[in-house]
Amino acid sequence: MRILSNFVRSLLIAIGSLSGFVTILWAFFSSSLSPLANKCPWSLLSFLLTLAVIYALYANRCKNKIELNLSDKVKAKIFFGDLFESKEIIVIPVNEYFDTTVDEKIISSYTIHGKFVQKFFGGNEAELKKQIKKELTKYAPLETNSGRLHGNKKKYPLGTVCEVKNGNKIFYLLALTRFKTNHRAEVKNSEYLRVLCDLFSYVEQNSQGKNVSIPLIGAGHSGVILSKQKLLEFLLFSIALKDDLTLINGVNIVLHESIKKDIDLSSTEILFKTIGR
Repeated sequence: MRILSNFVRSLLIAIGSLSGFVTILWAFFSSSLSPLANKCPWSLLSFLLTLAVIYALYANRCKNKIELNLSDKVKAKIFFGDLFESKEIIVIPVNEYFDTTVDEKIISSYTIHGKFVQKFFGGNEAELKKQIKKELTKYAPLETNSGRLHGNKKKYPLGTVCEVKNGNKIFYLLALTRFKTNHRAEVKNSEYLRVLCDLFSYVEQNSQGKNVSIPLIGAGHSGVILSKQKLLEFLLFSIALKDDLTLINGVNIVLHESIKKDIDLSSTEILFKTIGR
């Protein structure tokens, strides 16, 4: 239904543009065009409609990458790929304890958090712990959970960002979810926007013009109750609505191939370009 709606929207845009173009031509070349229009009006109409349909089909083709001007100061590239292949700065959603133990309970190996720990600090968890501990001295913890048997004991506010490094890559660990006693991670929809605002404020102040890549934050086991399509659009809107945000090199939103069936980039492109008209 969404695809049909976008097709009709693109078709109407094309028809409107072609109508305007024909009107302008008619104003200047009416004497030359009148005989043609009188001789074969239906052929001319069919030709224009065919052009409109071709445009609508082209505009709604499946895309793997789009670029959007979210504001005068922020551009976004959205594409399918491997987040960990990104250069310079990569955002990694983690829990409020900034845990580092991948044991399928505290951290699942299937999450971005788990894959990050294993890929970049596998066999050297102590180094990751050391960097996190040093960075978190900048913040006051919400509490120290002495009764927590496994993982870190200090809990930090959602939206807290901790920077760690591995080689020439910089990682911004974002406290996205709270850790429940049943080993479930969650963040409420009402908290999600504030976490994103905190993240982008940190990025603006600390990235120093470096390229920043983020995943579809909240698409994993976070508990955010939104479809992946709406989650992407919500993420983009949260950037666009932050009037004072300036990112010199823009932002990359890297989508995992596994959610390709859930995301329609053509639809997202049409939505934002229509709003920006």
